[in-house]
Amino acid sequence: MSTFLRLLPTLLGLMIGTTLFVQGQRLSVRTQELATANNTINALQAISEQQAKALAAIPLREKEIRQLLDQQNDALAKLDQQRRSIADELQHALATPPVGRPDCSREPLPAGALRLLKPAAPGENRAGQAAAATGAGAPLPGA
Repeated sequence: MSTFLRLLPTLLGLMIGTTLFVQGQRLSVRTQELATANNTINALQAISEQQAKALAAIPLREKEIRQLLDQQNDALAKLDQQRRSIADELQHALATPPVGRPDCSREPLPAGALRLLKPAAPGENRAGQAAAATGAGAPLPGA
């Protein structure tokens, strides 16, 4: 038993030393994990701040884009109105004959033309009557 009593302080010291060494290793591992977690938290906070700035800028961009869209809509409305005005002027110019020329759209058709537009009775030769009525080489009505 005396050997055991002599070895007891050495064994206790060895056990305490081993325990302190293991606890120190655990502490260093936990410290590294904590440092990694802190770095991750800092990175996430920085990203969160960047996202907050980007989200704050969106309404400003939206306002600018809407103003640009309104300007483009106004320009398109002006161009459309100008196009319609030009189309109306062109249609009026095409519908109005030049000065000194007859306005056929407002004058009644000549009697010979009206007769040609009527349906022919069966066996009736309208082409021969029209040629006989006007005569070969005779001027056309309204010319």
